[in-house]
Amino acid sequence: MSKTLADAPPRRTQAERSEATRERLIEATVRLLRIRGYGGLRTVEVSEQAGVSRGAQLHHFPTKNALVIATMQHLNQTMMARSRERAQAARTGPDPIAALLADACDFFFGDYFFISLAVSMSDKRNEELKRGVNPYMGPSRFEIEREWQLVLEERGLPHDLAIDVLTLTLSLVRGFSVRTLLVNPRDRFAPQLELWRSIIHEHIRSRLGPQAPDAATAEPLSGAAWTRR
Repeated sequence: MSKTLADAPPRRTQAERSEATRERLIEATVRLLRIRGYGGLRTVEVSEQAGVSRGAQLHHFPTKNALVIATMQHLNQTMMARSRERAQAARTGPDPIAALLADACDFFFGDYFFISLAVSMSDKRNEELKRGVNPYMGPSRFEIEREWQLVLEERGLPHDLAIDVLTLTLSLVRGFSVRTLLVNPRDRFAPQLELWRSIIHEHIRSRLGPQAPDAATAEPLSGAAWTRR
């Protein structure tokens, strides 16, 4: 049976086509920044990988800095939304410590963190780049960390203990993340992360005694959630 005009998919609007082009360019930039860093990024290669004409790329992002800044903004928005959603779920979930670890791994083993490192190590004289990416680096993550501190306090941890648990957990995962730049694949850290989760729970129980929140008694996970992204 031949297709009629009514059966044909609706044509995308110009705005939809334009947004799709931007997305392809940003996705290609993410891939190349992870491989080459900021210094090795070439916008010509971005357009080639994205399957976009050079003219279309220059229309959306006339400079390399504009492309990298837009990429950082996109990654930041994605990271913030995902972390907020996980933190909100942890307010009533069975194990907020496991949720915190999963979020830390998602961030520190993800594109946003490694691209932030690559950009921060770029030419320090590039004032335009620094002004463009600074709002999407430290301040945003500190906001998420504050959110996790509140989650831990709402789940029954005293203020000082919540800060200790948060700071030590983030430092541990960050260290494992940086180690992957040398030799180790991230999955090798799953046993250590599960051990750390158990240590935190035991410390909370010993510190708070009968006042320990129910979340501190969570059972070990079947399969480490923080090894999957």
